Amino acid sequence: MTVWLVGVDIGASGSRLVAARRAATDKRLVLSGARVSVTAAGSTVAAVLRDLARSAVAEIPELRSEGVAAAAVGAAGLATMVPDPRAVVTVLETEFGAVPVAVAVDSLTAHLGALGGRAGAVLSAGTGAIAFGTDLADQWHRVDGWGHLLGDLGSGAWIGMAGLRAAAAAYDGRKLEGSTALLALAGERFGPVETWPAQLYLRDDRAGVLAAFAPDVGAAAAASDAHAMRILAESATHLASTLVAALHPELPALAAYSGGLFNVSREHLFEPFRSRFAELAPGSTLVEPAGTSLDGSLRLAELAASGSVVPRPPFLFVHSR
Repeated sequence: MTVWLVGVDIGASGSRLVAARRAATDKRLVLSGARVSVTAAGSTVAAVLRDLARSAVAEIPELRSEGVAAAAVGAAGLATMVPDPRAVVTVLETEFGAVPVAVAVDSLTAHLGALGGRAGAVLSAGTGAIAFGTDLADQWHRVDGWGHLLGDLGSGAWIGMAGLRAAAAAYDGRKLEGSTALLALAGERFGPVETWPAQLYLRDDRAGVLAAFAPDVGAAAAASDAHAMRILAESATHLASTLVAALHPELPALAAYSGGLFNVSREHLFEPFRSRFAELAPGSTLVEPAGTSLDGSLRLAELAASGSVVPRPPFLFVHSR
């Protein structure tokens, strides 16, 4: 009898895998892995997943001896940067056998985790920013998630980039745009300014590197740096606008959020976001998330095991044995 469920969450800040027994809590494993990168050949989702799956089998040999009932993956960039989602399915089948597999955009697993299967819209705010509105049946609406060059407005990478621009402006002596506080913090994290272009432009995971500076922007805002406070206020407005856009009229006026970005600052980011959302979507309800994207991936695995998942490319791919 196959007794295990496997859920995986892969993003630009890192990856996690959870393996749990069905209808039991006597054994549960959570592993952390590398963050996804984007190269000229596409996303490294499959490689990151392979390493996590092999680590899971090494930690819990029962995954093979007792069997995996189903596996599910929520992956950043699946709809835009993964050349062939079937490669993700192949990785799971290689490590766990011919099991039912569901592969989804990470905004969908975030939705499943945050709203627990209820219809509505969820904002995923971390290294990137994307909102997803769905009833898991007829309505499927994605907003932003276009990456740090074209979009991801208000995201961790967006905040980090804005903070580094203010730091570089201070280094140049441009007082109107520059922040000496952010320059000092950026120097501690990245070293001399002249080295920043090479540290960023030559990295395949530059979005994650940029996002790593977002907590420093939060620290500067907490110390009353005007530039940092303005950056976070603009981020809050972008994020609220993205979430509101995902609340399609055919969906309930119910929304939630997911991801760790709001840990940057409750005062200067989360509270302005919540206030701005209320202004832009009067009558809508913003609730705290019921769970994480990793919880959502495990829920998707349970649905795949029951055979109740219907494919919805490019957001959701299903492979049944």
